[in-house]
Amino acid sequence: MTQTPVLRIEGMTKRYGQKEVLRDASLSVNEGQLKILIGPSGGGKSTLLQCINFLVTPDAGRVWLKGEEIVRTQKKVLYEYRQKLGMIFQDFNLFDHLTALHNVTIGLVRVKGMSKQDARDKAVYELERVGLKDHISKYPAQLSGGQKQRVSIARALAMDPEVMLLDEPTSALDPELISEVLTVIENLRANGMTMVMSTHHMGFAREVADEIVFLEDGHILEVGTPDKIFLNAECDRTRAFCSKILELYGSA
Repeated sequence: MTQTPVLRIEGMTKRYGQKEVLRDASLSVNEGQLKILIGPSGGGKSTLLQCINFLVTPDAGRVWLKGEEIVRTQKKVLYEYRQKLGMIFQDFNLFDHLTALHNVTIGLVRVKGMSKQDARDKAVYELERVGLKDHISKYPAQLSGGQKQRVSIARALAMDPEVMLLDEPTSALDPELISEVLTVIENLRANGMTMVMSTHHMGFAREVADEIVFLEDGHILEVGTPDKIFLNAECDRTRAFCSKILELYGSA
């Protein structure tokens, strides 16, 4: 019996003026799968993630969540769909005037309608889950970049998403802080979270991805397992990109 993907995207296209930044992109993500988007900067990775969540309005393309097509022109459908997607950005998007705890509880109270006590209990659980038990009362200015990103992950997890979308979640971090965020993501994968993530960390992608998607010039050129993409790619451009990465960084 064929498994129904949790998330399926078909023919996603986006133009800015005459420039086509995403061209007929299609992919599917199964339950518990970590699918990682790689490719040169400006290749369309962030645009694809933002089109999936309709933060950017695509010029063409269709999206299904658990077999149900999302009709973005129906506001109620779109609102409910976005609640089922956790979105992690490069720059954290935290409220500076709120503590880590309040950054997580605010959506639970205002969007999900939870009581303040239930929201607090849920927020504490999720902050502990990402290793921030001792930092729940701190404001963003008192946190490191890695801690801020973990707060944003806890905030997304608190909404109980069906799928997590992560747009280069470590790109704004100092090198020594990257590993703490990647460890959280790896733990989420181990616990069965369905995720689509863009990253420039090839060693991480090669080690933990279930499938890798290579994009260039807005076009998905190849999809495959890490071993296939890095060691036995079919597309010349994929091979050239991955060989350069391996040459520069080895398996790191």
